[in-house]
Amino acid sequence: MARKRKKRTKGGASWMETYSDMVTLLLTFFIMLYAMSTIDAQKYAMIVEAFAKGKEVIVEENMSESETGESEPIEIIESSDEEIDQLYIMLKEYIVENNLSESVEISKSEEYVFIRFSDDITFGGYSNKLNKSGGDILDVLAKGLGLVEDYIEEVIIAGHTAEVEKDKTKIDRKLSTDRANAVLEYLEGKNVISPAKYLAIGYGLYSPIADNSTSEGRAKNRRVEIYISRKGYPISYTNMIKNVINDSNNSKNQENNIDYQSNNVID
Repeated sequence: MARKRKKRTKGGASWMETYSDMVTLLLTFFIMLYAMSTIDAQKYAMIVEAFAKGKEVIVEENMSESETGESEPIEIIESSDEEIDQLYIMLKEYIVENNLSESVEISKSEEYVFIRFSDDITFGGYSNKLNKSGGDILDVLAKGLGLVEDYIEEVIIAGHTAEVEKDKTKIDRKLSTDRANAVLEYLEGKNVISPAKYLAIGYGLYSPIADNSTSEGRAKNRRVEIYISRKGYPISYTNMIKNVINDSNNSKNQENNIDYQSNNVID
């Protein structure tokens, strides 16, 4: 009796099923990637603009469109604690680039930016006319003020002179006031911030930061100081200036510091 031959099973279509499943999965995967990478054009433009202006952007986790079909707004919050630092950085770079560290001092804190100009860079002799070097650095200051006006509470300009024993002209108070006003008027003429934010004070020779008995000390006492307070810090400007001056002196040379508030002057 002849043996029956086994029928061969045909498996030709099996690889086609596997291949089609793989293609379907790949297509699904790429569609998912595309959907994840797609962002609303308006939201993208707002984010780009915010970063270009140096603002902090806070985007809600739910980025989907509302039931009305309109995109949910993105909240853009300006960072107020660093904006005024632009002014400080701009002036600091100018001082370093022009080797003015001996003539211009600048410091900052959470509440203020403080600048001290020595007499040689701003005025000469008994003049209240700005030197060219003084005008140049005030131009930089004015530019910085314009950039951060919204974050400035006030700009106080203080003029100071030195006590000279042989000088009996008694012009110190007026000269210090005139110099402070000269700086104020120069900055105000730039029209960069509201004039209401400026204030000029003339201390005369009654606020020394060094010993008037030496020429070096008198040179330090002849100065113009500018105190720029941050928005939201409406404090007593006179007390703050005195504290800033004393703190600055204490940090630099504690031994030679003269108390700004308790100094007695003898004509």
